[in-house]
Amino acid sequence: MIRRLVGGARAASPQLMLLQPPRSARAPARRPFGAGAAGAARPGVLAGMLAGALLAAGGTPSPPGGPATAAGATASTTSAPLLGTGRGGTATVALGAIPMSLNDHTVAGDTEAARIVASTVWVQVFQIGPSLKPQLDTDVVQSAEVVSVNPQTVVYQIAPQAVWSDGVPITAADFQYAWQAQRGGATDVDGSPGSVASTLGYRDMASVVSSNAGRTVTVTFRKPDADWESLFDDLLPAHIAEQVGWNHGFDHYDAHVLVSAGPWLIDKWIPGQEVVLVRNPRWWGTVPRLNRITLVAVTDPSTLAHDVSSHQVQVAAPDTFDATLMAELSDLPTAETESPLGTTMLQLEFNVDHTPLNSVAVRQGIAHAIDRVGIVTTVAQPLNPSVWLDNNHLFANVQSAYNDNATGYETVDLSAAHALLTEGGLVAGAAGTWTSHGAPVTLDLTWSSDDPWSAAIGPLVASQLVGAGFTVDTVPVSGSQLTTTVLPTGAFELALVPVQASAYPSQLGGVFSPTVTAGSPGLAQDWSGFDDPAVDALFSQAQGDLSANQATAMYQQIDQDLWQDMPTFPLLAEPDFMAFSASLLGVQPDPGGLGVLWQMDQWAPLVAAPPTPPVTTTTQGALRSAR
Repeated sequence: MIRRLVGGARAASPQLMLLQPPRSARAPARRPFGAGAAGAARPGVLAGMLAGALLAAGGTPSPPGGPATAAGATASTTSAPLLGTGRGGTATVALGAIPMSLNDHTVAGDTEAARIVASTVWVQVFQIGPSLKPQLDTDVVQSAEVVSVNPQTVVYQIAPQAVWSDGVPITAADFQYAWQAQRGGATDVDGSPGSVASTLGYRDMASVVSSNAGRTVTVTFRKPDADWESLFDDLLPAHIAEQVGWNHGFDHYDAHVLVSAGPWLIDKWIPGQEVVLVRNPRWWGTVPRLNRITLVAVTDPSTLAHDVSSHQVQVAAPDTFDATLMAELSDLPTAETESPLGTTMLQLEFNVDHTPLNSVAVRQGIAHAIDRVGIVTTVAQPLNPSVWLDNNHLFANVQSAYNDNATGYETVDLSAAHALLTEGGLVAGAAGTWTSHGAPVTLDLTWSSDDPWSAAIGPLVASQLVGAGFTVDTVPVSGSQLTTTVLPTGAFELALVPVQASAYPSQLGGVFSPTVTAGSPGLAQDWSGFDDPAVDALFSQAQGDLSANQATAMYQQIDQDLWQDMPTFPLLAEPDFMAFSASLLGVQPDPGGLGVLWQMDQWAPLVAAPPTPPVTTTTQGALRSAR
């Protein structure tokens, strides 16, 4: 039975629409996945606006062949005004959060909000594009090539026109500062230890050498790093950071500190509330079409719906959403909505240090007792029909490296669950409840009460475990309490944990190993306590293999091993949701990287095009059509 709720007040009602889950003994057909898969899209709004504009201007549809004219008559044909791409104007973007720091390489600053906003102004060697694919930013770095594999040597050619917005050239000094600050053991300007979210990659560099007046950077590694493209992202301006400090120098707005190396410049920043971006006057690439973009934090769904419908917000990318919000925004005649497949994988985490979860057979048995098909069809598919099971620990469905390695776990299998639980030392009582040493087995299940996916799925998992013969204590806690207290201290048995997929799978080593990402607190998330030397070795080998195909094969082997060891049980990849004004062109959903801000320098207002001059024709003889 579900015995009680502990850990605070009773959980709020799930925010996601729930339906009765269908049960089937057979696995449903697999859904295809790809970078372009999306659900709940609202098509045709621009066409409707265009037609409306034409009618408002007095235009009327012409029959095939054009209007008829009498012989000898003169006909004037005036085209109705069309809609086109404009320049200038502003847009407001509602995000789930605004960063508190713009140095996203510190432990405190390493947040999704900071990474998204920082990537709009700091140097990006490789930007993470749609489907989590790295793309070289040739506006800033003309080339980045591995010129030697023994030792691994990478040469970066900085664009000759690349400058910070204060006029200081972007040079190898910025790369050298990033290396020295993030390789571990650095001291900040005030004498305090440097706070570094991850030393991965930087700690393996032997040297970073400048040449060609600072425009060429040569990096030599002590040992190979297959994910070298992940390095030197969000480069800080060294000439400023060396003065204001690494740890806290970028925690508040100062126009002289927050210089830019991109098309946008920060004109205003209220940490946690608002960021205003304007055109960078020193940007040497394509000039953005909009004059200004304001980013605001909006977390209340009712506020968001009002702001979009009243045109106060032109783009909305909420961290959380429900069926009501989706319906409200999708019904707006002047808005487009899209729900692309996301890159956040919700997994059930086992604490392998707790009895009886220290038994692989028990963990596997519990996994067989969970009806993932029912969870997906109940919680996710009413919002996005494209969502399906996530059958990989390391890759989300949208990634090209995704491979289904979950053989045997496609559907609930209570017979297999019973056999494995028995193998793990549990005994089925007369009432169908599981016991250990004569006492009923009680499992506590923890989740974040302010994460609507976890809040909706947690009670379903608990109910399914009760149906399998366990007593379950449900423990909803705040998201902050989950990630800062419960998980790091191991104060849980089962927990629903969102795991963010990455373009660089070596960064997920910290989820399944305490040693692979040692020295990188931002990546240290092995809360299950799982540690397998074979998995550790495979992560290290894959990270050091410069053959992408061989490295991917090793990561697939890791995933297969994780299905055998079952430290976590992948459930689904959470879909994203965004809405944007139909009068704003160029907005693209990107499940990863910059999110909704991907290529926002290409956003443009939809405006009325200049009218076409009238065309006058004179017919002779018989009745003719003006074409």
